[in-house]
Amino acid sequence: MDTMDLGILDINETEFYNGSGGFAGLRYKGEDYPHIVLRRIMPMKHPFHYISAAIATDGNDFKEIGILNAVDDLPPAQREIVITELENRYYSPEVLEVVSVQDKLGYVYMELRLKNKKGIEYRKNCAIKDVSRNIRMLSDTRVIIFDVDGNRYIVEDLKRLSRQSLRKLDAYLF
Repeated sequence: MDTMDLGILDINETEFYNGSGGFAGLRYKGEDYPHIVLRRIMPMKHPFHYISAAIATDGNDFKEIGILNAVDDLPPAQREIVITELENRYYSPEVLEVVSVQDKLGYVYMELRLKNKKGIEYRKNCAIKDVSRNIRMLSDTRVIIFDVDGNRYIVEDLKRLSRQSLRKLDAYLF
């Protein structure tokens, strides 16, 4: 029986490094890729498993080098490089409060009180189109919101939101 090659990177021949200009680089099987793009294949269910390592080609296309099976398979210094790169790509502050919601001309406009990974709180206005696709339940208590600019916002636990925030958000939870 033939086995299918899924393109999983051989961890023994993989070395992630910090390249010039703040880009992540990869040395793999004798090749050096000084500027790679890391993307999660299953970002919601397995955020630190199945990470695609690719290089940019002409236009907006990417050529995949391979797939990292698990970030935890890497030595600590390389793990930190990959996690930092993923956190920058998938930046998603935590929603602490839904301050206001307005439904206008097919868009939902929200003012959110957010907290970034450094614990700094701030407010942000965002526009959401097609709420049935862009406000999603990730679990019974976790929600992700995508705005029109491609930003992501996470409600880690609906139970931690105030009643007022839940009331404003409830109409959009499917």
